[in-house]
Amino acid sequence: MIISTFEHSLEVEQALAVLEQMGVSRSSIMTVMMENGGERTDKTAAFYPNKTTLAFEAGMGSATACSVVGISAGFVLDWGPLIWGMLTALFGFAAGFGTTRLLQAKYFRRALRIRERLPELAVIVECQEHRVHEVQRVLWEYRALSVGRIEA
Repeated sequence: MIISTFEHSLEVEQALAVLEQMGVSRSSIMTVMMENGGERTDKTAAFYPNKTTLAFEAGMGSATACSVVGISAGFVLDWGPLIWGMLTALFGFAAGFGTTRLLQAKYFRRALRIRERLPELAVIVECQEHRVHEVQRVLWEYRALSVGRIEA
């Protein structure tokens, strides 16, 4: 007996059709729909480096833009282009980084939730011992999430 799990998709139907063509009777195949268990949050998303990396990149872009303006204005102002370029770069980085982090915290909170997964489907196939490997190959070929075998 073989048990496998699939995401509910067209590939499950194709795998079942191939198994029937191989000679596994329809009465030897059982499918069971599994429930997802509601909405879960992704525990690792808060620590995912891309969250901070995006804010850093926005800060660096903003710092570059502001420093160009600061350097240009510094040719006319008292402290000169070097000091004004550094000051406006610091201001630009803080503004870009802070704004991005604020937007992530406020508007992208829903993005940290796991996307709604397709329901899973368990397929149980009862077959003769000499056909076990052939049935397992078909299940893997049609993108089974997992395949297990029960020794009788």
